[in-house]
Amino acid sequence: MTATIIGDDAATDRYTAIPIERPTEASGTEAPRSSRWDVEGTIARTRTDVYDTAVRLRAQIGPHAAVGATVGAGLALDAIVATGGLTPGSAAMMAAAASAATVGAIVARARRRGSEWVQRMLIGGAGAGLWLTAAPYGVGLGDAAMLVAGEYALAARWWQANRPGYPDADCEADDTTFLLDPEDIPEPLTPVEQIISDWDEYIACAGGPLHNSRLIAPQEHEHGFAFTLQLWRGRQTLATALAALDKLAGGLGYGVDQVIVEQHPAFKSTATCKFQLITRSPISGDIVFTGPRRRGGLLELGPYADGSGEAVYRLYTPGSMWSGVVIGGTGIGKSRVVENIVISALSGGDTEFWYLDPARGGSSPALADAADWFVTMDQIDEFLDTAIAELDARAEENAVEGWTGFTPSPQRPGLLIAVEECHNPFADNVRAVKWARLAREGRKLGIALLCVSQYPGLITFGSNEALRSSVMEGNALVLRSTSNQTGGLMAGLTVDPKTLPKIPGYAYVQGSEETGVRTAPFRNRNTEPAGGPGAAYWLAQQPRPGLDTLMVTATLAAGTAYRDRHTSTDTGRAGSRARVEALRNGHVPADMLRGEPEDTAVVPLADIVGFPEFRLIKNAPETTAATPSAARPVEGLTPSQQSVLDAVSAGIDRPRLLEERVGLKHRQIQNILRDLLDAGLITKAAEHGRYQRAA
Repeated sequence: MTATIIGDDAATDRYTAIPIERPTEASGTEAPRSSRWDVEGTIARTRTDVYDTAVRLRAQIGPHAAVGATVGAGLALDAIVATGGLTPGSAAMMAAAASAATVGAIVARARRRGSEWVQRMLIGGAGAGLWLTAAPYGVGLGDAAMLVAGEYALAARWWQANRPGYPDADCEADDTTFLLDPEDIPEPLTPVEQIISDWDEYIACAGGPLHNSRLIAPQEHEHGFAFTLQLWRGRQTLATALAALDKLAGGLGYGVDQVIVEQHPAFKSTATCKFQLITRSPISGDIVFTGPRRRGGLLELGPYADGSGEAVYRLYTPGSMWSGVVIGGTGIGKSRVVENIVISALSGGDTEFWYLDPARGGSSPALADAADWFVTMDQIDEFLDTAIAELDARAEENAVEGWTGFTPSPQRPGLLIAVEECHNPFADNVRAVKWARLAREGRKLGIALLCVSQYPGLITFGSNEALRSSVMEGNALVLRSTSNQTGGLMAGLTVDPKTLPKIPGYAYVQGSEETGVRTAPFRNRNTEPAGGPGAAYWLAQQPRPGLDTLMVTATLAAGTAYRDRHTSTDTGRAGSRARVEALRNGHVPADMLRGEPEDTAVVPLADIVGFPEFRLIKNAPETTAATPSAARPVEGLTPSQQSVLDAVSAGIDRPRLLEERVGLKHRQIQNILRDLLDAGLITKAAEHGRYQRAA
């Protein structure tokens, strides 16, 4: 005789018949007689009946078994603590660790099978873990009752959906088939069905982030699932979906780094997108930089989050050299992205780079040391004027030769100017106009900007729309930023940096049909891995063509700052080292003082304490008509202050022109002008910041 149980087949997620063989006479085995003295037969039948019942009721027994195991483990911990084997604290920590591991494994397995009970299992597991953590401090009847009450509250719906089977009336008593009613057992959803169900319930619902949208055409690939996303035409676009990335991820129960929305390659309409959910990420862990990757004019930065190809930075296309911007918060890997770009750009042997860092090289010491010219804000004007002089020379060369556009070569290399914390160098409106000209005209003349900042707003670009649009036209890379001013402030920036995951090097590349780049997340290769060669090593391996003769000669039109960049001891890295050394030796460098010390590079601290104060005389006499180019000497002025006053009296009204006339540094000129303003000897016009002798 055979009893058949209809049960859950774990391998197929379907209910199948499980035959249970019992000894019969037909099988050649004598069936035991019914007798109260037939102990062996009674035991065998009892064992079979218990097994049959356990198989038939295993779905209902599950919650009881879990609670029983929890109570048993709690009593065991209580006993161990009572005998002095462990302290209550140690036992509680062991219980918490074991509970977390067990619950995590069970929930992960249930989630892979698309179980709808994951949430209840997670809540129940968390409650059991807390109960076990408290068990070492004593277990009583009330504690056990509380655990059982929680079981019934969470498992009631499970028992309702998994009822015991009932005997079929047509079956014989000994050949019973127990059936589970299919109407009471919901078919488990496949992962794809679960994703679509969650989308409809939490995202496409009324009031959801993408109301009336649909996921269709599902496909499974190596790293997750891909769908065609149909948005509400006329009301939603790709930009709408990108701006709601965090809400899409939350509605599906995944992280933002697991969600990808981009333009569908088979459709031109922005209302039809490609949606991907990454369940097996190819960019987890550290993606190490192992050397430059350059394909023609494209620089490969790192793998896309779906594992399909590389995110690229477009440096050169036929006839053009493109600028770009990197936006991201502090400590999220902006400078590592810049190092990646620069190293790969240099690898072609047809590119040079300059580096401007307001942090005096602290953003990337490797780039500061390797740059053809490194400056800080102290030399910003000389730096910018030199670049403009080179731009003019290249433009005239193109006109003379009849060239259109720019093609890089070792004999005529492109110049990549990396500008860290660009909101500082771009802040001045006059400078912003020059930077905008470099970004706009440099594309066809082989000069490009690589701008780096934490804020993508217009103010970052000196409130100069031409500068912002020219830089954004080439490349835009967005990392996470916590600024409240980042979202929606930058033209074309549809991804809100605040919503991106806090993963170093995780960035969105802003693509378009013009750039040929996907709008999708990627992971930048880390140029400073632990225990491996860093950016300084890779920069030293790259060929350096140097600027061509025309460019080098053109720099002299703006002064000798570029020519003296490696010999000067008061600018760039050499200037920083000199200032640090002076401060360590107890001296204040001259360019850090307010006012100019006479005939000395550094001033001892003791001299500063006893330095006599001078008194400027207000209402100084005016210059006579016979001496229009010089002011009468004013009592109490130093020679440098008198020289600046003479120059202002002669009509030189701009700090840049005063620097050239008097021969002092920018910071010294600013300090002296401030002193003269305080004394009432000069005035400053409200417009354009021009200075003039006080009446």
